[in-house]
Amino acid sequence: MTQRLGEIIKAMRQARHLSLRGVADQVIKEDGRSISPQYLFDIEEHHRVPAPHVLRELARVLDLDYDRLLAAAGAADIAVREYLAAYPQHSEAVIKLFREAQQGGFEDWERLRNMVKTRGKTQR
Repeated sequence: MTQRLGEIIKAMRQARHLSLRGVADQVIKEDGRSISPQYLFDIEEHHRVPAPHVLRELARVLDLDYDRLLAAAGAADIAVREYLAAYPQHSEAVIKLFREAQQGGFEDWERLRNMVKTRGKTQR
């Protein structure tokens, strides 16, 4: 069973023997202020889904994989948007990739990821 976002964050915080305040003080929002312990509690209890920036900060503070947190938050689309912001010229190809995967019932994303990763190493 896949862990929910709050469960992942709470488990890591507790495993590191950190308080809500201790973590919250280290998570800096885009405005430069830290999040509140109540906000972190709400995330852990599945009452709130943090903004991508806060999620990235939580990953940094708790030494968690940002992509894992995105997936647990149901926010995989953020990774696609970040990619397309960096490479807008690939928009049509990315759209077609996902449409064809959907239409064809493609499910072996881990194999595809490994192929891209391996090919990237051989081209450097």
